[in-house]
Amino acid sequence: MHTPDLIKVGRSLLLPAVVIALAACGRPAPPEAVPASGAQAAAPLRQLSAADVLQTTVAPVASLLPFTATLNALQSAEVAAQVDGTVQQVLVREGEQVTRGQLLARIDSEALQQQLNEQQAQLANDEARLKLARLKLDKQRELLQQGFISKLAFDETESDYQVRAGELAARRSQLARARKSLSESEVRAPMAGTVYARLTQPGEQAARNQKLFAIADLAELEGVASIPARLVGQLKIGQQARFTVEGIDGGFSAQLVRINPVANAATRTFNVYLRVDNRAGRLRAGQFAQGGVVLAEVDNAIRLPLAALRDADSAAPWLLAVRDGRLQRQPVKVLLRADSERQVAVSGIAAGQTVLAAPLLGLKAGDAVSLPPR
Repeated sequence: MHTPDLIKVGRSLLLPAVVIALAACGRPAPPEAVPASGAQAAAPLRQLSAADVLQTTVAPVASLLPFTATLNALQSAEVAAQVDGTVQQVLVREGEQVTRGQLLARIDSEALQQQLNEQQAQLANDEARLKLARLKLDKQRELLQQGFISKLAFDETESDYQVRAGELAARRSQLARARKSLSESEVRAPMAGTVYARLTQPGEQAARNQKLFAIADLAELEGVASIPARLVGQLKIGQQARFTVEGIDGGFSAQLVRINPVANAATRTFNVYLRVDNRAGRLRAGQFAQGGVVLAEVDNAIRLPLAALRDADSAAPWLLAVRDGRLQRQPVKVLLRADSERQVAVSGIAAGQTVLAAPLLGLKAGDAVSLPPR
């Protein structure tokens, strides 16, 4: 082929290529190749964990005034020796249950028995003397009526009779004291309860008024709690209280029975007294109780953690509910707020609904979410 023909062919091939390149520069790119803007991009699906959501349930909510208290026996007694002597027997130990009047210990009573025997013998003598004085008085009265003795002689006989009668009465009193002293050599329980202290052993010398035992009735306990002055005005006699004790599963109930009207000068707190029914015997005196006095309570409402509520302090609180895979704003009404328990009772949402348990960063109403697998 000649050179001019080659040049012509080359031009014919180059021209279409240039035209195609220029056309490609001016043609718009296909839609799928254009990056989407922020407004047009689809929101990503947020996967929620089991800790992020909860199911609404109906449960009681109580507003409590917190307290801590030490439990003590409502009734207790210290048993002391009433006579001097050597302890012969000790019949009980710590932790044993006793009944009223049960024998706890015996103290040597030989000297007391001798005193009792002496008083009984003296009483017999005084009774015989009084009997003789009575016979003499009756005889003197007959002689006086017959005029054989003077009125003065009769009065002397009557006075002697009165003295003998007084001596007999005194002797009977002394005998009663001797019997009482002898009975006090037997140490008995003044009340039913549990022996929590035994302070004597057989063979030890006991002195009058020396403490030998301590007994407490644990069927009813009393807790003493200190309440700040700014809060004590919320309390009333008869209010119920709830508490727990470390080491024992479950809760316990109590009743507010007394409020000390005078504040502690050092702490400016008021002592309040809580009565606890312990007939089941689960509690012990001296245990530490922690709980709260019930100020208000709602039984049939949706209970939620306070963290689930938005704008809780406003007139229009709300929360985020999960419906059809999206978060929806759900207005609710607060029925009771229990700040100490971090719980709230609400209406406006049904039981069994899924809601956010607490605010999650970046999530708002309308966002698509995926619930955790059950």
